Amino acid sequence: MSERAHDLDEATGASTTAVTESKLPALFRNRGLGWVLIVLGGIGLIASFSLTLEYLHALTEPDAELLCDISIFVTCQPAMMSSAGAVLGFPNIILGLVCFTIAVVTGVVLTTGAKLPSWYLVIFNIGLLGGAVLITYLQWFSGFQLRALCLWCMIIWAATIPLMTLTTVANLAQGRFGKGLAKPGQALTGWAWVIVVIWYLAVIGLVLAGMWDAIRLSMI
Repeated sequence: MSERAHDLDEATGASTTAVTESKLPALFRNRGLGWVLIVLGGIGLIASFSLTLEYLHALTEPDAELLCDISIFVTCQPAMMSSAGAVLGFPNIILGLVCFTIAVVTGVVLTTGAKLPSWYLVIFNIGLLGGAVLITYLQWFSGFQLRALCLWCMIIWAATIPLMTLTTVANLAQGRFGKGLAKPGQALTGWAWVIVVIWYLAVIGLVLAGMWDAIRLSMI
């Protein structure tokens, strides 16, 4: 009897999830989220790979001019060779290569219609949160300490912000963080891109605040 009740609870839960997902905008359903992960994860992976090539080039030819060395304010070497370039004791680019690959693979699985366990997507979301915290620190470090921006890093930031936002909203809306948060998550689906834009503006403001004196002096 208990087994039958357990099976009924599982079936009811799956049915509720399916109904909830069907009411969401396409971008926040599993397949839509899958494409978000593929596109944004792919952009981040390409930028991470490009940054890796630049890093190896800088190691072998320290005096060489890199592709991303555009001006005194947009240059990769200061960031790559700084302490912030290896927050965990190894180059951040390794994190980028691994994490964006996981995002793309997860996206491919979701677009096939396969159902990934909620615990996996929650852990994946927590990983994205860690990535968001890391890039926030790097944004502060770039603006206030280096007073220079890394081109490939900025592309990674630009991909991570909507990746984090859209994944979190999708997981909230589908009840993966608890059924009580499903309705607020569904309400946020209409505001997700607004959150992304506000986040972008906050990053621009943070970086400009740190670099403003250097920019002003360069104009004199």
